[in-house]
Amino acid sequence: MNLPDYIKKHSDESCASLFQVKVRTVASWRRRERFPRQKHAKKIIELTNGLLSMDSIYGGVRGDS
Repeated sequence: MNLPDYIKKHSDESCASLFQVKVRTVASWRRRERFPRQKHAKKIIELTNGLLSMDSIYGGVRGDS
């Protein structure tokens, strides 16, 4: 599962609450307009109990820290 699929499954609002970011931030991640910063990606991996990984978040594209 990748980050956009995870967000679609759980909703923008739910993921924003879980990841402690704005809903519009999550929506931009879902649409792949933006990518989480490294610190957010690490937190997402932790909060999803490893369901998501750096590869599933960035899909071959690395975000800046």
